[in-house]
Order: sequence, then structure tokens, then C-alpha cells
Amino acid sequence: MEGAKLVSKLIQDNEPQTILDLRARKGYFSILAASYGAHVDVVDDVDIPEYPDYLKDHPNISYFSTKIEDFKFDKKYDLIIVKHIVMFYPKEFILNELMPTIHDHLVRGGNVFITYHYPDSYDMKTTENLFQYDLDDFKGLKGKFAVKDFGQYSNPVAGERGEHTHVGRIVLHKQ
Repeated sequence: MEGAKLVSKLIQDNEPQTILDLRARKGYFSILAASYGAHVDVVDDVDIPEYPDYLKDHPNISYFSTKIEDFKFDKKYDLIIVKHIVMFYPKEFILNELMPTIHDHLVRGGNVFITYHYPDSYDMKTTENLFQYDLDDFKGLKGKFAVKDFGQYSNPVAGERGEHTHVGRIVLHKQ
């Protein structure tokens, strides 16, 4: 998993103590982060819960079952992970509500890891009502963030021979 390698490197290079994993799904990133000793707040969407029960009891993980739009940010984080979720929300919400809230709850020097899917990505081709983002959407936030890193990767889709998820990624840094 290319995304896990990227998050692992981000954690190794920056040594965050507090991490927010939005829509953690199966918990891969939160357990990875917790293994480095960070405290991880996990938001698992109440409508499609996927987070494993055994991770909810991990001493470095706090679990919140709620919709992302209903999550109450009440502290600051060193790293916020926004992986594979933006396409489920309109740009108005992501760029004008969620990202300013993330900025307000990120420590100075903190980072946000964001992924978005390209139009030829399997999910974008096979799922209705998804919203398309590109790198410029997030680079446009530069008044609030500096672009630390960006790129792309591709992962095979499980059970779909020859299909891939083409993912753009960006790391934004709060100065």
C-alpha cells in the first residue's frame, strides 16, 4: 500500500504526538500511527462503520463514531489524515468548511495528508454521486497552508482484475 508508506514516512520524519484520522475505515493508518507512540483520534463514519473492535481498546487510540461533518474538533493535532474521503463531499463543504476547521485545529508546523481520486480511478468510474477534486483545489488553500509535498500513486482494486485506484496526494503544512 503506497499510502501507508507515505504516512509512515510522514510520521517518521515529523514525529507527531497527536493525530486525527478522519474516516479511519479499517484502521490501517491509526494502528500504524499508534505503533509509533502517537495518540490517535479516530473518526469512523456512523453510517458505514468499518473500524475493527479490537482497535477501539488500544491505549493510544480514541474512537469516535460520527459523521465527519458532525465531529466536534476540540483540540489541536500535529497530523490530520484525510484519506479517500473528499470525493464523498461537495467542494463547498471540503474547501470552505472542513479545511478551515482543520487549519484551526492543526498546531503550527503541523501537516495534513490528503488523498483524492483521479477521474479514471475505479471508484470514480463505478460509483455515482462522487465529487471530483484535483491538485489545484488544494493548492488554492495556500493562504492558509504551504504545500509540503504532492504526487500520485496507484493501487490495484481487490477482486477487480486489471482495475486500479489512481490517487492524487498532497501534504499541506501549517506555518
